[in-house]
Amino acid sequence: MSLIELENPNAPISVHFKMDGPGFKEGIPLHLLTSGLLDFQSLLDKTYLGLTQRKRLSRDDRLRYYLLSKDITHGSAETDLGIVLTGIQTAFPFFSALGPTGLWEYSKQTFEFLKLVYSSMKAGNQPTYSWSGDNSQFQVNTGTQTNTYNAPVFNIGQMSVNNYESLVKPIEEKVVDFVAFGDPDIGAIKLDASTAEIFSLPSQIETTPLRLRCEIFDFNKFENVGKLHVNPGEPAKEGDYRFEVIGDQDVTLFIEAMLRKQVAVNCLREIAPNPFSPEKVVRFQVINIEP
Repeated sequence: MSLIELENPNAPISVHFKMDGPGFKEGIPLHLLTSGLLDFQSLLDKTYLGLTQRKRLSRDDRLRYYLLSKDITHGSAETDLGIVLTGIQTAFPFFSALGPTGLWEYSKQTFEFLKLVYSSMKAGNQPTYSWSGDNSQFQVNTGTQTNTYNAPVFNIGQMSVNNYESLVKPIEEKVVDFVAFGDPDIGAIKLDASTAEIFSLPSQIETTPLRLRCEIFDFNKFENVGKLHVNPGEPAKEGDYRFEVIGDQDVTLFIEAMLRKQVAVNCLREIAPNPFSPEKVVRFQVINIEP
């Protein structure tokens, strides 16, 4: 795995966080603050996982690696976040060549990579990828330019997309003008109206119903949305997906379904363009649960 070369990777690093916009005129809305900070924590988590080639953080991981804030400035949501890595070099020796600075550098590089491929999709061009002989680097071709990145950026990018989509949602809703992490000294990840436009790819609902055997493990009866797990061997790829209930269905059926290990649902796929594959399932539109 190719790593970014850093002069002093284990030096302490502080990432400045700021979120501002019309929603902050009367104070700091906690739901905007907490969701913004959680998404940023998750972005760094995905970088950590991508570099360690793992899928989940363990309890021990969180003891060794976390963000630390000592104050939050009012008027807008603003604070300095220290990236803390303690004892991680023992568990993953290559982190001694990365440290907090490396974690931040990979997060920035991933952001630039995602902006590139999503901009390509907005222009109607599906990016293509090629890998070096030792798989330490890859090239992305957008039809108009070719850029080279270190290998971990690809997986980190795939894992991070949902968090960027979450961060730009309040910008699209015009309650937030921008969300920024970093500063001129260490570089920055900044999301504003132009970035929100890049990450917003229109979806479409297919007309051919699917019958899926799955497990419903989350449901919000007020918004008629939830999450389900598709089992192996079904017409959709195995994994966790969001779903939305079509029409005015009895929510009791969906609440009761969470008590069962497996149910059958009839649904439509809602898909969107995806820079990593021909399409992405945004959610399933559920027609009904079979009795």
